[in-house]
Amino acid sequence: MPVTSSPMSTSRFAALRELVSDPWKLVRYCGVSVINVLVGSGTFVLCLNAFDMEPLPANLVAWAVSTGPAYILSRYWVWEQTGENSVKAEIAPFWILALIGLGFSSVCVTIAGTMTDHSLVLLAVQFCAYGVVWVAKFVILDRLMWGPDKSADVEVEVV
Repeated sequence: MPVTSSPMSTSRFAALRELVSDPWKLVRYCGVSVINVLVGSGTFVLCLNAFDMEPLPANLVAWAVSTGPAYILSRYWVWEQTGENSVKAEIAPFWILALIGLGFSSVCVTIAGTMTDHSLVLLAVQFCAYGVVWVAKFVILDRLMWGPDKSADVEVEVV
């Protein structure tokens, strides 16, 4: 009996292929994420342990420290944009996405902080909360902000 694929599974695979049409971009995005996790999580744990901060303020500091480098690395290395930065088209949307991640992770670490003060548990909660937003952020950045037809490096033809 021949194996057939349903239109639903075919469309899922097509969507996945579309999402990773440039596998190196996805690899670079993962690399930026690793750097961002190291900077953000390191700052979070430092704030919790060295400065004896509560989970919510520690999360805010970690976000503030890691979001700027994440934007710069995403724009220039992942999506290879070299034109001028646009507050309206790039910076504001990126920071809005970062604020969504901050809000979600803040709720999660605050709830977890009422149950434990163990740094590794709080770190795991923070990591998972940001992980939930990670895939959506890639799709939004790639399709709506810096995708193939959204390049800031538009060449103007001189006639």
